[in-house]
Amino acid sequence: MDATHDEGDCSSASDDGGEEIGPISASAPSDITATKAASALLISASDKAGMQGIDRERINAILLRESGNSTFMQRQKKMDENTNKRIEDMRRRLEEKDSGGTASEWRRALERETIEPILNQHRGRRRKLSTCVVVDLDGFFISCHILDNPHLADIPACVGGQSMISTSNYVARKYGVRAAMPGYLGSTLVKELSGGKESLTFVKHDFQLYKRKSGEVRAILEEYDGNLSMGSLDEAYMDMGPYLEVQLTNDQLSHEEIRTALRDNNKESKGMPPLHEMLSPAAIHDAAQALLHSIRERVNAVTGLTCSAGLCSNFLLAKIASDINKPNGQHFVGPSEEEILNFINPLPIRKVNGIGRVSEKTLRGACGVETVRDLYDKRAEAYFLFKPATAQFLMRAAIGYSDADKHRESEEGEEGETNEALHRKGISHERTFTPTSSWGDMCTRLEGIAHGLVGDLRERNLRPRTVTLKVKQSNFDILSRATTRDVALFQNCNQRQSPQDLVDIVINLLKEAKREAGKASKEPFSVRGRRAERSSTLSDLNASLAGLSLQNSITRRSFSSHAQLGEPITFLTLNNLADNPGAVKKKRRIGRGIGSSKGKTCGRGHKGQKARAGRGVHPTFEGGQTKFYKRLPKKGKLKNSKFKLELIPVNVGQVQNYVTMGRLKAERSDGVITMRDMVRAGMFPNSSVKSGVKLLGDGAEWVKDALLIEVPWASASAIEAIESAGGFVTTVHYNTLAIRAHLKPHKFALKPEAMVAAEGRGEEAETDVHDAHLLPRRARPPPKYMPYYTDYAKRGYLNPRVQLERKKRGLKDILLTH
Repeated sequence: MDATHDEGDCSSASDDGGEEIGPISASAPSDITATKAASALLISASDKAGMQGIDRERINAILLRESGNSTFMQRQKKMDENTNKRIEDMRRRLEEKDSGGTASEWRRALERETIEPILNQHRGRRRKLSTCVVVDLDGFFISCHILDNPHLADIPACVGGQSMISTSNYVARKYGVRAAMPGYLGSTLVKELSGGKESLTFVKHDFQLYKRKSGEVRAILEEYDGNLSMGSLDEAYMDMGPYLEVQLTNDQLSHEEIRTALRDNNKESKGMPPLHEMLSPAAIHDAAQALLHSIRERVNAVTGLTCSAGLCSNFLLAKIASDINKPNGQHFVGPSEEEILNFINPLPIRKVNGIGRVSEKTLRGACGVETVRDLYDKRAEAYFLFKPATAQFLMRAAIGYSDADKHRESEEGEEGETNEALHRKGISHERTFTPTSSWGDMCTRLEGIAHGLVGDLRERNLRPRTVTLKVKQSNFDILSRATTRDVALFQNCNQRQSPQDLVDIVINLLKEAKREAGKASKEPFSVRGRRAERSSTLSDLNASLAGLSLQNSITRRSFSSHAQLGEPITFLTLNNLADNPGAVKKKRRIGRGIGSSKGKTCGRGHKGQKARAGRGVHPTFEGGQTKFYKRLPKKGKLKNSKFKLELIPVNVGQVQNYVTMGRLKAERSDGVITMRDMVRAGMFPNSSVKSGVKLLGDGAEWVKDALLIEVPWASASAIEAIESAGGFVTTVHYNTLAIRAHLKPHKFALKPEAMVAAEGRGEEAETDVHDAHLLPRRARPPPKYMPYYTDYAKRGYLNPRVQLERKKRGLKDILLTH
């Protein structure tokens, strides 16, 4: 993430529902269930630190009254209706699952066979000591201004304006004023709840001040952990373990000597036993709490700012704990299972970082989950209802587990390299402003954003290929446009490429967005905010979040980075001097034949000196018009991609997971799972199936059911995993026509009733969609694949042993199926 904003910055808050809401004159609804109704629609209806004991029901009633008919609220209600439909669908799925048998049986089986083994693995990986710290500066933006204007600490005050509040002080929070809230709502709350005695004071942003104070805090914290990670300007993730290890094993060392030892990688301690084996955990934790207290006091003495902190065995718990004793406090949670569960079980699920208002409502409505303890009790329902990645996260949250080095992993490369650019996923800037339909104003703002991004790019040595533009219209609809370049931005070594190149790209994207808006509506193209974003990952990665596009990026490493990684450093010499990729247009063959783009001989004839005039004959040109890929042998590295198989990899663990969730079911009467069943379960789209599927052996330890599977290709480990659980795999050849007949049998004509009657299948022909249509006869494999499908080790369908085994299991004859 781009650490440029505080927890309540208007740009970061806007992504979570904190949008500018225009004033309206609506009267209060007569039937308001204030707490849950408001929190499901507005992020500003949830509590932050310092808001304990407030009249939440009255505050939420005011929020709904003042914003009930605004454009933003209408859009939020529409999105909330979609959430309600999703909850109803989840309830229906649960009812169908319960109606299939005893409701408690499948839950116990899922917990015993799938969930508990995963949770036990996580429990076994818990840290022995609590040394993970999250430091959170208290009301950072407004606290920076209080240093110069102390009177702001005693009155309701906030940073921002009538459109949006970034941060409020703790006096204003007693009236329900918080970040991500429109300023006019904050003013209304203070005025009504104080009986007109007080009013909300607004302070303008000063990001230069915030960056300077954040740098001062970071400089102090880096003395205790040189690899700390800044989550934002006001939040730091650090591990005090290495510092404590040096301090407690060498109690005579000063702070500067400990820092020197840490910079030298503490070579003296190599080969020593872990700290918890040398000292008692109680003594270590007492020292950790004392050290954390001294760090907080030092931050206050040097910067004048107060901070709160959480000290736990992982960063998930530390983030939650840092909010317990705000402001200017700290909270400790021990590393034992009992201490962790006693801390996290009573907490509302909204306290868990990663569970927002939509997830909270979904869990409450579908599973009846209110607290973390409820989440653990309903773990089977949650695992069944949610997608695998979300379900895994919820299971970890239910026991308070996360990877203790999560934030460190996002920054460290191989051999301990701490180059942020190696793993950075993206960099973006976003600004929210008053809606405007002026084209010149839009372009001016985009130009400012682009120039700021170019500076960040060069600072982090990133060369993006993908540029994404996000446009939020005045009615809160979001448009996004992206483009991917063949040559990355700023790829030349001297980095003299102008920021105007990026501006031109984004302006063109804005024109496309404007054209789309014009087609969808006759109203003027009015924009509320925009984001220009660029990708910067090392590997291809396809992902999706609020219009963010991440793919095809390049990272420039320094000489020191190459040396640390043990890579050879190539200097510029005469024999490797060349243009940058894409700088010179590829030469085109002059004359006739493939590659000329003019067709045949283009009027020059096919003989004589003048036939191929120009730069001369290409060294590989052999004469004639035979296509290049036909003249090369189809072997080894010269094999053309035209002849390659495009197979979709599917892991056996993934198949078992979809079967366990009830999403993957066999359509055929003999219970065999095919590619068509996988498509219907949503494992991959129909359009992506080119040459078939290859079954791989990853996740073999999760295979519990006796699965019967037919796929074109399967690895030896996949076959072993399936058959060790009592199942059976058959590899079946599909050509292009066979794949179409298998996946889309409804595209073929129905069989006449006389033919169905003659086959004697009766009702079976009606239930099996393939038996009801006139499908082409299955083709035999080509000679190059015949050895594969006749090999028993590959479980080829033409092998006699495979056919005998299928007959024993009562499976259909493959030659008669599709």
